[in-house]
Amino acid sequence: MIQKHTWYKKELILFLLLTILLVVIRLPSFSEPLENDSGANAFFARQLIRGGTLYDVFHPAHHVPGIYYTFELAFRLFGDNANAPKLLLLPWTLACALLLYLMGRTYFDEQIGILSALFFVVITSQRGLGGMTVEMEHFANLPLIAGIFLLLVLFRRQAQDWQFSWLGILGALSILYKVTFIAPLIVAGIAIPLMAWITRKEAGAWKTMLSRLIWMVIGLIIPLAIVAAYFASLGLWNRFLLIFQFGLNYFDSGVMDFSNLPPPFGYPLFWMSVNNIALLFLGLIGTYHLARRSIPLRNIDNLTDFIVILWLVISFAIAGLRGGGFAHYCLPVIPPLAFMASMEIRRAYQRWRTSSERFANLGRSVAIASVIFLFVWSNYNLYRNYSIYKLNWISHDKFLQTTYEDGFASQQISNYVKTHTQPDDFIYLWSLHVDVYYYADRLPPIDILWPAYVGATGSPNRIFNPRTKYIILDTSKRWPRPQWMLDGLAANYELETVIEGSDVYRRVQ
Repeated sequence: MIQKHTWYKKELILFLLLTILLVVIRLPSFSEPLENDSGANAFFARQLIRGGTLYDVFHPAHHVPGIYYTFELAFRLFGDNANAPKLLLLPWTLACALLLYLMGRTYFDEQIGILSALFFVVITSQRGLGGMTVEMEHFANLPLIAGIFLLLVLFRRQAQDWQFSWLGILGALSILYKVTFIAPLIVAGIAIPLMAWITRKEAGAWKTMLSRLIWMVIGLIIPLAIVAAYFASLGLWNRFLLIFQFGLNYFDSGVMDFSNLPPPFGYPLFWMSVNNIALLFLGLIGTYHLARRSIPLRNIDNLTDFIVILWLVISFAIAGLRGGGFAHYCLPVIPPLAFMASMEIRRAYQRWRTSSERFANLGRSVAIASVIFLFVWSNYNLYRNYSIYKLNWISHDKFLQTTYEDGFASQQISNYVKTHTQPDDFIYLWSLHVDVYYYADRLPPIDILWPAYVGATGSPNRIFNPRTKYIILDTSKRWPRPQWMLDGLAANYELETVIEGSDVYRRVQ
């Protein structure tokens, strides 16, 4: 009874420490506006809480619905404001960290679990990896981690075949954030046959394998079918299917040609190295040592090790599928990488301890400190400017100018639009600053926010609707201006002002 009480006390202390750490290091995000993607998510969530339907009047292009309903949940819990999804992300991140802790403590070592949770909380808050955003990858990490943990639980407990349907359900939840979030499904699809191979001398091993795979597929199909049936019942089936057409076109587009690194591992390896090479190095060395321990696959312990290896490798491959991308694409890589780095620190400590306890403690401390130091180094200017701002030594605008220049520009444009338009006026952003639609609380004249899709569902000239009071253009270097755009502006609009490099055109006819 005393031991049980001690166990719960330790869990509570860990939870409180992680909570305090997470809140402290994420504080600057609450003084920053939503970035472009999250601003678009907030716009659609606002339409949902006002009674709108996704894929109806407004279409989110190539995105599946998960993130919009998550933002809607945040708005219903905390109100329609930019900090609502950031507040929801705090317990969401803690849940991810605690899953990593439980997975480490249950199947490997308690110290591995503690370090994994610590590294996850810290590195997913790193500015250069989208840590101060509420991108969908942050939220998708929960079902992604849960899927791997559940797979280990099912194998270890020799669960009934039908229980593997829960793997499919978690996989469907991940896919509903982004269709490429399939790492746990791939891992399970490989691990279940490997389990059959390990137990091949037992009666019915291959039949069990087939049954488990079928149940997993059933679990995957049911939630996706329910979602598809819901939109079909609203008469939006064809509109819903557009996400796949847009998705294929987006995949083939040149949006991310600015970083052509060797796919599939070039981009995430490069991006993790420039943000926290200590975590990357420890994680890759840990993967090598764990691979040596896991192969050949003879028992459940070997398979457990191999599952973690697959998790990391597949997560890296999916993150770098195109050979390029954006910083937040690496967020799903952090959980398995943090886990691997923690395993390597623990392994090295145990090996060094045989020769010198002092040296082992020093080595472990240096390894942990190197990861934390690189986080502090990367985020130093952010926390420095945030502290100065909170001490009222600089204004909020100056804080944004020094830490989040695009956010400052969006806020200036939003303020101008809101004070120079009426609620029923349309605006159109020929720009990536689509968060302006949310902050200014104004609607676009067409159904898709992003200018890349201006002609996807109709003539691009629809933006010159008589109710479109302002058309705001980013610099031609960042977003080229086609001739039809210039002709339409010349016929109906005049340049009224320039805000942070963006030309603001006002309708005159």
